[in-house]
Amino acid sequence: MLHFSWGCTDDYGRVGLVFNPDGTFSGGGFSGAWRQHDGTLLLRFADGPAQYGGTVTGSAGAGAMTSFDGSPGGCWYLIRKGSGGGPESADSTAGQPADVAGRKLDAAGTAPGELDAAGNRI
Repeated sequence: MLHFSWGCTDDYGRVGLVFNPDGTFSGGGFSGAWRQHDGTLLLRFADGPAQYGGTVTGSAGAGAMTSFDGSPGGCWYLIRKGSGGGPESADSTAGQPADVAGRKLDAAGTAPGELDAAGNRI
């Protein structure tokens, strides 16, 4: 479960991700590529500008993220499912100014690309 906070507030969004052996990840309607080397984890979302970097040790990791668009970056941590605590539901926004992939939310809390041309949620 990836927990993220744009602006490093006490309010974290969450999304469950599956890391595939081929260097891709997906979950919660998002996807991207991941790389890990010597304990450093890098995530790049295909669905938005966000890039995450940090350190992973055992079943947990933490770091920082940015969208490289001049807006404030953020903080993140992840915990491998089954490594402690109870089940959590995912909330890919949780009051955040952008979704986990770094797409800014409009006033209705919807990221660009989540609506069709008629304004219906995809």
